[in-house]
Amino acid sequence: MAKTAVVVGATNGIGKAISCRLAQDGFNVIALGRDKPGRREEVIDHLIKCTSDGYTATNEEAKKQTHEFRACNAFELAQVKECAESIMSDCKTIDALVMTQGMATVQSFTATSEGNDEKLTLHYWSRAAFANCLLPALRSSSMPGGAVVLSVLSGGVHSPYKKYDIDPELKSNYSIKNAADAAGYYNDLFFDKMAKAEKNKGVNFVHAAPGFVASNWGTEMPSYLKGPIRLMQRLGGKSTEKCAEFMVKPILQCEIGDIQLSRPNGGESGLFIMNEDATSGKLSKGHTEEAMSSVWNSTRDVLGRAGIELDG
Repeated sequence: MAKTAVVVGATNGIGKAISCRLAQDGFNVIALGRDKPGRREEVIDHLIKCTSDGYTATNEEAKKQTHEFRACNAFELAQVKECAESIMSDCKTIDALVMTQGMATVQSFTATSEGNDEKLTLHYWSRAAFANCLLPALRSSSMPGGAVVLSVLSGGVHSPYKKYDIDPELKSNYSIKNAADAAGYYNDLFFDKMAKAEKNKGVNFVHAAPGFVASNWGTEMPSYLKGPIRLMQRLGGKSTEKCAEFMVKPILQCEIGDIQLSRPNGGESGLFIMNEDATSGKLSKGHTEEAMSSVWNSTRDVLGRAGIELDG
């Protein structure tokens, strides 16, 4: 029976490549992204091609695969909640949740309609919301190694955001560096706490760093920065397809029950940190129980304003 993967940010870049790779391996893919005319057909056609590229035409399992596109604006947590609830009503079991949504800008704090910073919403708040809302279906996975929640952002390469307890939403201390550090740090802390919950014992939580990739990263940057970025990507960035080969490894390992990533400090529970080559990384400095509790409480407050109640 085909497994099911939900991929957020599946319309371009790393997310699109991961969706294709999972389709090639036999997963039914539910691709999420912002809508535009023709996007649904474009995404599904691409996934069907990925499926046919991964199998022979006579493979019966390939013929049973189904893919779909669902429009979802991850800038709005209320929409994330609505989208996740829609998926849950149609799909009782999810084997992998992959989140790659993001943006690269030089803007200052820019509020969504819900009052949250745009960048931090894509890189963290929406990811916490998706994982939280889809947990019941993830717990139902029958994959031998358990379901996988994969957040592709900055695992092991960010610094801690030191004002997490006094300005968790960056409303007073916003900077490009603080926004980047907070998002990565919060991913570590939140998903580590989720991973350690007894009822999530059968779910693997992974925070990965994709490395330098020749994607459309930086589309929102001003032209004087975007030009040099594109040049560097062409000279030294790996392709999105090569990146995806590394990023999907924990999912494919769990599919066959072969877990090779190491958890922090040799423990039996907790978050996997994954380097760009799929090797095991380390948690950032400042990863403490107090910080985990503080970020969890801040996340509960932010998500709660959108009607999302944290599971745990």
